[in-house]
Amino acid sequence: MLLRAVLVLAQQMSEDLGCVGLVVDAKPGAIAFYEKLGFMRLELVAGELGDRPVALPMFIELGQLPDAKP
Repeated sequence: MLLRAVLVLAQQMSEDLGCVGLVVDAKPGAIAFYEKLGFMRLELVAGELGDRPVALPMFIELGQLPDAKP
């Protein structure tokens, strides 16, 4: 439900403000989930977060978003 709300908001922002895509910080265990939705990996992160897993930034163009009707 939260992802659906974000997708609806992204579509509204696209119409109102000209946004072109959506970026998520995917935890290692969620990467495959986002890839199934069409998100692409952004290999940009360098550094360490101590004992926390490093999130992977992922991007999808708004035109490729799954249907997110409220």
